[in-house]
Amino acid sequence: MSRLSTPARIALAGLALLAAAVAFGPLLLPADPLKQNLADGLAPPFWMDGAIPGHPLGTDQLGRDLLVRTLAGGRTSLLVGFVAATLACFLGILAGLVAGYLGGIIDRLIMGVGDLWIAFPFLVLAIAAITVVGSSTPVLIVLLTLAGWVTPARVTRALARRLKGEDYVSAAVGFGGGHRYVIARHLLPAVAGANAVIWTFMVGALVLIEGGLSFLGLGVRPPTPSWGTILNDGRDLMETAWWVPLWPGLALTLTVLFVNLLGDGLRRVFDVKESDRA
Repeated sequence: MSRLSTPARIALAGLALLAAAVAFGPLLLPADPLKQNLADGLAPPFWMDGAIPGHPLGTDQLGRDLLVRTLAGGRTSLLVGFVAATLACFLGILAGLVAGYLGGIIDRLIMGVGDLWIAFPFLVLAIAAITVVGSSTPVLIVLLTLAGWVTPARVTRALARRLKGEDYVSAAVGFGGGHRYVIARHLLPAVAGANAVIWTFMVGALVLIEGGLSFLGLGVRPPTPSWGTILNDGRDLMETAWWVPLWPGLALTLTVLFVNLLGDGLRRVFDVKESDRA
């Protein structure tokens, strides 16, 4: 971490604070994010006239505390983004290593599936899947995993094709190393740095996609809060109660900003060329 740039270190600290707030918020604020109190509806933040003690960031139209809901929504959004990005990178790395190392028809088949997948509109797939099986967090994680696997697969395949001609890989094969041994022992560590960068950027992208889908009603099913659903709750209140969409929107913006800054810092540390990410 000592090689990280100053912006990347700041971003890492910001992400750590955000994750800690989201993870440990329920211990400090045990209030129910779904609890309604219509008498306290649309209370402003603490620095404005009409603020209600106990609701420092204000309340929404149903009297639900926005601080509690923003932290609860963060647990949902960050969990979905983290798990989906991890699964997508795992699937992409596996497919890319197999395609790049074995080559031939297997390579053409895997990359052909990836090309077709990229060409297919993700929103159409999401709408069709949610229409058939319904909206839930596991369904959303699966959809985002499928949406993100192609990028790490293509980068890993390019690196594997280049590395399999190296002398140390040829030596391992010459000494009787099987495909699984060569891939696990020699190729996987060599592609880990580039995929760490990809994973970092992917977390931010998938958190943003989850927020967009939930905002459109295609993501996390209400009443489970997420940043996208809270934004959707406040979309008609921009002029009268702007604080309702402000906090989840600010949290989402900061998350994506911090993740992108950290990813750029990791890219410099691992010396990942822009061409490797294309």
